[in-house]
Amino acid sequence: MKQSGILLHISSLCTDYGIGDLGPEAYRFADYLAEEGHQFWQILPLNHCGYGNSPYNPISAFAWNPYLISPELLVLDNLLDEAELKTLPRNDMVDFNAVQKLKQTLLTSAALRYLKTHDIDKYIQENAWHLKPYLSFLKLKELNGNDKWYSWPQAQRVFSEELYQEHAQDPLVREAAALQAIFEDQFARLKEVLIQKGIRLIGDLPLYLSYESAEVWAHQKLFDLDEQGRRLSVAGVPPDAFSASGQLWGNPIYRWDRLADSGFELFRRRFGHVLNFIDLLRLDHFIGYVNYWKVPCPETKVPETAETGNWVRALPEAFFASIKEEFGTERFIAEDLGILNQDVCQVRESLGLPGMIILQFCFEESVPDVQNFPSDRFIYTGTHDNNTTLGWWNELPSNSSSRLNLSVFCKRFLSHYELPNEENVHQILIDVARISACEKMIFPMQDILGLGIDARMNIPGTALGNWQWRMQRPIEEW
Repeated sequence: MKQSGILLHISSLCTDYGIGDLGPEAYRFADYLAEEGHQFWQILPLNHCGYGNSPYNPISAFAWNPYLISPELLVLDNLLDEAELKTLPRNDMVDFNAVQKLKQTLLTSAALRYLKTHDIDKYIQENAWHLKPYLSFLKLKELNGNDKWYSWPQAQRVFSEELYQEHAQDPLVREAAALQAIFEDQFARLKEVLIQKGIRLIGDLPLYLSYESAEVWAHQKLFDLDEQGRRLSVAGVPPDAFSASGQLWGNPIYRWDRLADSGFELFRRRFGHVLNFIDLLRLDHFIGYVNYWKVPCPETKVPETAETGNWVRALPEAFFASIKEEFGTERFIAEDLGILNQDVCQVRESLGLPGMIILQFCFEESVPDVQNFPSDRFIYTGTHDNNTTLGWWNELPSNSSSRLNLSVFCKRFLSHYELPNEENVHQILIDVARISACEKMIFPMQDILGLGIDARMNIPGTALGNWQWRMQRPIEEW
């Protein structure tokens, strides 16, 4: 029996506060999913974003994004007065600077009230492994004028319990901890609503961590860094469908040998942390768990492109044995897009992990035999890294093979459409997914709404100007 869902990040919901959040509009979206017969809601990572406001480049692999906290729920919980609420004009783009300016005042007020009635030290201790480094990192960034951590004074260059205790009573530290607790409370309440409605939440876990993150700072020996903390190599991918020169991400490469010596503790804690709140976890860049593209940094200088890299094998057997022992494999989805070799496929298949099929890629070479697609794959019209389906169609040359093959497909299998065009192409790809053999379908909300390139969420390989799209109207006004 087929199941379907919608890909829509929390930030893309329409609220009066400039960015989507965990409050009433998320609950209304859950109602919409249930009413439309969907079983899944897929979101992006919810981590505290760093440079470029990217959820895939967070300043912590664990800490949640406080700007996704709902002001309405803060009022409901007596952490804000309704008179304190301020709003931003509704539009279809997130203005992150305006959001941060507006919500930081509200969040500080709420955190101060929360601290008066809750034992924040107990919460910090219960989450000490990841929370103490994060809180210390925030405070030290403030003290050092946001300089990069590897340029901080020597005594602050590496995390320690003593370093945390030095700042444990600082207002910034305690307020930041309070916001993490508030976020988790709001997230848990939304999850209960989804459970009641039979909606399963699909989360996402990036493989790599930001160089400028609490975890890289606190666990430097797990990464390919020199003694001063400078990168010896960085992550990326070779030339592919997204970029002719490859993608240079700049994330530090893992030392898989040292991860293995630690029992893969960093990953086991990351997985466990997010699985407390979501049902299924998409393993972003699954290929990199098997073999990864390593781009050397001569004299610790990051090159301009990823073309100088080479493939290096990770430790997939030991890693996934550890993960399987603790979590099983039923809750994972492999994001297996990109350059798949036999090794990657064998690892995925040995674990029984469902992979992904992106329909925008399926018409490039031939008319796809979608009725013989593997049934266990999750099929998508596109993802957050793709153009919207309408944007994809409009950018295809008029004589492209994708246009021709999609037209042939419609004549053979979807004859109720005369020809694909900008009015119907989004619905055509949705219908292609529906007649495929894949049992699970995910549609980006932009494709449900038939939106064009202006609604694209991300352009891979670009650091700025992404992650901004959101719905201009709340669901109740559709």
